[in-house]
Amino acid sequence: MDTGYLLMNISKQLKYNLNQALNTKGITVQQWAVIQQLFLKNEQTAVLLSETLDMDKPTISGIIKRLEKKGFIIKTANPSDLRSHLISLTDTGHEILAECQALSEQILANYLTILSTKEQETLNVLLTKINQENNRIEKRNM
Repeated sequence: MDTGYLLMNISKQLKYNLNQALNTKGITVQQWAVIQQLFLKNEQTAVLLSETLDMDKPTISGIIKRLEKKGFIIKTANPSDLRSHLISLTDTGHEILAECQALSEQILANYLTILSTKEQETLNVLLTKINQENNRIEKRNM
């Protein structure tokens, strides 16, 4: 089978199953991506989130409003730019992060159970290699 098709199909299946599991916590895959990014970077502006996650500004704005309403994030004034806000996780946001990380890890583990530990390590090495090279190419093209 075609490698591209296999990668896209597995990605689609993983995203669907993750979305189903996250829905039990009241979170979408897109909201999960924002929560993870805020965890990794501590705080960011909506513009940076939009660029990093490759989402348009109206989509990010809607996600931020919904996450703020759920009490998972908080916006504070940006001292570097008074026109924007810094967005960060609340304590409740950190709690949902931990719960969703466990769900995400379980779903991935279910997919990988058919592979031996060695095969899983090889898969990670290969995917990391592809990801790093694509990141280098993207940075060069900017």
